[in-house]
Amino acid sequence: MANLFRELRDPETGRWLPKEVWYRVRGAIAVVLSLGVLIGGGWFVYGKVHDAWMAYRTVEDYVDPEGTADVVIEIPQGASTKKIADILLASDVIRTAKAFDRAAASDPNVRKIQYGLYKMRTQIPAKTALQMLLDPANQIKNQFQIREGLRLSEVLTSLAESTKVSEKDFQAALKNRKALGLPKWIGKSNEGFLFPDTYNLPLKPTAASVLKLPITQFNKTLQDLAFEERSDSLGHKPYDVLVMASIIEREVFRDEDRAKVARVFYNRLAKGTPLQSDATVAFAAKKTGTVWTTAAERKSNSPYNTYKFKGLPPGPITAPAKKAMEAALSPADGKWLYFVPINLDTGETVFSETYAEHQKAVAQLQQWCLASAENKKKCA
Repeated sequence: MANLFRELRDPETGRWLPKEVWYRVRGAIAVVLSLGVLIGGGWFVYGKVHDAWMAYRTVEDYVDPEGTADVVIEIPQGASTKKIADILLASDVIRTAKAFDRAAASDPNVRKIQYGLYKMRTQIPAKTALQMLLDPANQIKNQFQIREGLRLSEVLTSLAESTKVSEKDFQAALKNRKALGLPKWIGKSNEGFLFPDTYNLPLKPTAASVLKLPITQFNKTLQDLAFEERSDSLGHKPYDVLVMASIIEREVFRDEDRAKVARVFYNRLAKGTPLQSDATVAFAAKKTGTVWTTAAERKSNSPYNTYKFKGLPPGPITAPAKKAMEAALSPADGKWLYFVPINLDTGETVFSETYAEHQKAVAQLQQWCLASAENKKKCA
C-alpha cells in the first residue's frame, strides 16, 4: 500500500499528483477491494451449498436397489404416507422418512398402497420401496372373509377358524365398544356392523385387531353413503335403517329387487302392518342357511317375530353389505305391500299391491316347488 501511495507523487518534482488523479485512483482501489470481498464471499457460499448438497445426496437415501436382507412389514388399515414411512424406517427398509416422502410426493399411486403384510428388502432406495409396496406380488396373502348374510355366531366361528383366536376372545373384545370405534347410535346387539368383505390378517392377530378391520370398513361405508344424513332425510333413525338393510340382505339377493323390497317394508311400516319377514323369524329360531319358517315358528313370542309384532325388530339380523344399505336408504317408488320369489334358482321375485295378486304369485312359487324333487328340497 505504501508503494502505491509513493506512485501518486511526481517522480521529478516530488509533488503530489492533481486531485482529479487521486480521486480516480482511490475509486479504483475501492473497486478492487469490493471485488475481492465479493469473490471471497462467493467461494464461501458455494462451499457451504456444495457441502449441504453432498450431504443431502449421500445421507438421506440408500442407493442399492437390491438391498441387504429380506424383511416382512405390516401396513395397517388406513395408514397415511407418514405412517408408512415411519414403518419402513423402523424396519431399516429406507434410510430416512424424508426420502420416502419425496418419492411419494412424485408418485400419485402412493394412494393405492393397500394394508397388509409385505415382503420387502432392507436398505433400499425409497423409490424402490414405494415400487415394491405397489407391486401385488410382494403382498403376503393371509386373508379371511366375512360372507354376506351370516349371523354373528357364524361370523365368529369363521373368524376363529381363520385366525386361531378363540370365539371367547372375540366375544370379550366386542364388549369394549369404545375401543372398537363403533358409532354412538349402534344398539346393544353385536349384530350388524362386522362388515362383509375380504380382509388381510394382521401379522400377530388378536381379537381386537381382527375385529377392527370389518368395523373400520363399516365406518368407511357409512361415511361413503352419508348414512346418517340420508337416514334423517328418510325420517328414520340410522340404527332403524341399518336394521332394515339387514332384513333386505337376508330376504333377496338380486340387485334389481333390493330397493323394491325396501319399499314394501317401508310401506308396511307406514300403514302399521306387520312386516311379516320370514328372515327375522328364522333369526329368532336360530336357523342358518335358510329363511323358510314353519307355522309354529311364526307364532313365537320373540321380539324378532315380525309376523306377531308390528314395526322393526329390536336389532339387525346380519351385517348388511353396501348394496343392501344403499337400498334401505333409497327405496324404489311403488305401492307394493307384498313380494315372493317364484324361482329359487334365479331369485325371480313378484311384487304385488293387493293380497289377491300376492296369492297368485304364491301359487307360482308352489308350482315351481313341485316341479321336481330337487326343487322340493329347496322349498323345505
